[in-house]
Amino acid sequence: MADSAADQLRQVFSSPLLDEEDRRIVFWHDVEGSFTQEFEQLRQEGIGGAGGRKVLFADASSESLFDLKRRILRENREDDFLVYTRSSRDFSEGGLEGNWLADIELISEHFQADKASMLLGEVNAGPDARDAVARFARFFGAAERRAAYLKRMPETATPGDVAVGVVSTILKAQTPRMEDIVEGLLCALHEGSGGQLLSDFEKYDALSALAALLEKRLGYTGDPTSETSLSEHLLLSAAFCTLPEDVMSGYSNKISRTHARFCLNIVRDWLDRQDTRSILYEICRRVEQETNLSDVLSGAEVSRLSDTDIFPCVNEVILTSLLGSLAQGSDRSAEALAIRQRRKNLKWYKRVACFFDLLANAAQAESFYREHPQGFHASNPVDTWKGYVSGWNSMDAIYRSFCTSFDECQLSAEEVPDALRDAAERTAERVENLYVNWFLPGVNGCWIGCCEPDWAEKGHVAGIPLQREFYNRYPSRNSRDFKRTVVIVSDGMRYEVGAELARRLEQETKGSVTLEACQSVFPSVTEFGMAALLPQSEISYSWDSGDVFADGMPTRTTKEREAVLQKAVPGARALTAQDLRAGNRAARRELVGSAPLVYIYQDKIDSTGEKPKLEHDVFTACESAVDELVALCKIVVNDLGINRVFVTADHGFLYTRRPLKEHDKIAKADIGSGDVQLHRRHVLSREAIDSNILVKMNMEDIHGGEYYGLALRECIRLKSVAGNKNYAHGGVSLQEMCVPVIEFRNHRSNSKARVDQEKATLSLVSTSRRITSSMFHVDLYQRESVSGKVLPCEYELCLTDGSGNPVTDIQKAHADMATPDERARVSRPMFTLKAGIDYPPDERYFLVCRDKETGEITWKEEFTIDMAFAPSVDFGF
Repeated sequence: MADSAADQLRQVFSSPLLDEEDRRIVFWHDVEGSFTQEFEQLRQEGIGGAGGRKVLFADASSESLFDLKRRILRENREDDFLVYTRSSRDFSEGGLEGNWLADIELISEHFQADKASMLLGEVNAGPDARDAVARFARFFGAAERRAAYLKRMPETATPGDVAVGVVSTILKAQTPRMEDIVEGLLCALHEGSGGQLLSDFEKYDALSALAALLEKRLGYTGDPTSETSLSEHLLLSAAFCTLPEDVMSGYSNKISRTHARFCLNIVRDWLDRQDTRSILYEICRRVEQETNLSDVLSGAEVSRLSDTDIFPCVNEVILTSLLGSLAQGSDRSAEALAIRQRRKNLKWYKRVACFFDLLANAAQAESFYREHPQGFHASNPVDTWKGYVSGWNSMDAIYRSFCTSFDECQLSAEEVPDALRDAAERTAERVENLYVNWFLPGVNGCWIGCCEPDWAEKGHVAGIPLQREFYNRYPSRNSRDFKRTVVIVSDGMRYEVGAELARRLEQETKGSVTLEACQSVFPSVTEFGMAALLPQSEISYSWDSGDVFADGMPTRTTKEREAVLQKAVPGARALTAQDLRAGNRAARRELVGSAPLVYIYQDKIDSTGEKPKLEHDVFTACESAVDELVALCKIVVNDLGINRVFVTADHGFLYTRRPLKEHDKIAKADIGSGDVQLHRRHVLSREAIDSNILVKMNMEDIHGGEYYGLALRECIRLKSVAGNKNYAHGGVSLQEMCVPVIEFRNHRSNSKARVDQEKATLSLVSTSRRITSSMFHVDLYQRESVSGKVLPCEYELCLTDGSGNPVTDIQKAHADMATPDERARVSRPMFTLKAGIDYPPDERYFLVCRDKETGEITWKEEFTIDMAFAPSVDFGF
């Protein structure tokens, strides 16, 4: 403590008297007798009064009050007196009876120096809190605990404040808020320190205060040190607010309906805390297991679970149901996509995000299937080509994304039920079946059927840009308008991967992007494709070495390709992506110099797919390749100052997750004898071969027509060729032959063609601005579809009072939908008003939407709150 009672009394008696006073009489009340020894010691030491007056000591608890009154009024009428008494200061009718000193005390000074009164000053407490402080005198006995109490409770006005401050200090809660108290209590119990807690609460006589606090605030009447009982009450009561009442009917004995919304406030507050959220997750899991919650929720319709975010198992129940339905071919795609979008904004989503991605991919695959009930039909090759580049290729992208998500799900260390993993595996079988047995044969059956006459006659399809014309059609065209041009060739990048790259460049740069496609040379392999992309008028092939030549010049290595380029464009360079990324800005500029034309070769996709041990990583390699290609384009623009970039590929590829069955392969005997070279997807021969099961490819433009080509249909491979089981290229499928050509032009800040990126925005479309319930929804509309320069954005929304203080939880809203369907771009976040706050009907409130990345407020809309009663809290102390 600061000043002792003796020090305080010395200050009192040494202070000057008022003009109307001639001496000082002080009554010292010490009801508990805490300062008996201090009084006796002070009497022995004595006190000097102001002006040299003598201070006399009297113990009213052991002397005759009548005699003491005579001493004060008659015998020592000029001396100061300190009267110590064990009685309370009571001037009621009953208290005055027999009190001979009452009239003197009424005109004298009062000094309260019992320990409780002394503590009031120590903890900055008001007189109304005196009895509560006295109750916890043992707790306040240590300066360390008093300091910890003051950090949490700087001002104490009521007995309830004392109880809350003591409880929160024992729990080492961050603040005396009930949210922090409950979190601190459950974290301590979960981590095994419940025994020590119980000991501390009993030592400081605070266990009853904790129990009373939990009862008044949470409606919990059980053992305050039981993690199981308390966590079940808290979490099930919170979930009751967000789930249909009939779903929770079996837990009525564990729920307090009156306190449910306040329990929800506590849990939502805890969900927002990064440091202890993992403990909440473990507690939720234990409650789920103890209460068989997953089994109960499995019986509810998925749509009735979409808004609840308390228990992690809700995600798993929803995923298991929807994935199971999609695995059976049910038409729940729209529902699955809508619920995934809603769940994306709720907690626990990230723990199973890969499963939700899997769900979205499966839903998109099912939608694609239902959008093409008659399969794929076109009367000519050009229309088939247009159908593929304008939409059919999206199934390739869906399949690629699905496989990537499925791999992530299988490798996920998250604790998910077997039923969910089983549903994911069954869904994978459904998607694999759609892709391998319906899409690939359907789309390529249409393509090959239309193209066979042209291939047999010319070796290519008329009316579709040729890869061999790439140089003249793209980098050479309008070359005078651009002093320098870069061509990036990504080995194995098929069309749908190029479409993703084009989207990324559109979103992440300030330049303009166009996406086209050309048909690759046959066979669609690296050796022929790389030669076709160079300036050339003739391509030749060495039967013995397998080398391909452009106008008689070799093209296998980067240096050899550079020589071909320099023959057409003096000073041109050919580099690898690794060469360019290895150095700093100065090194890159030195490497490229003033070359008017630069070819950059990247080999992430094909080098991965070609290796049998790595072929299953080819889709991951596609993602990595796109990331690197975006980075390369930025390097070209920012470090090299070149504003015109083309990105293309030598060929595409086929990939299926499951190896083909034997009946999907053909043997060498099916081709016939002769001087042939067998590859996984094509055959080269020095003599004409008549085969009804293979596609004839005219190769008169290769080496003067010395060779003959045969291609395998659809996804079929040759049995006798060693190599990969899943990844292949060289054939004539659209996935192999449709090569993307992306033109990226950077625009300077003053260019009229420059278009800056903008974020997709949300607007409030709810017509009502009046809140009549503690829990309420609002309707949000994503104005722009995410595409081109419109970027996805994540927002945070909450209701605030006029001073900007939040009065609800914070809800996330993702503006990331790319669908053109305006109705599908509507979302409905749910908010919960905070308990313990008065909401006057005449006060203004604002729904505030904030950009999560920048923190900028994008809009706020005024609301009023008009409820019959507000959520109330009462400490009850």
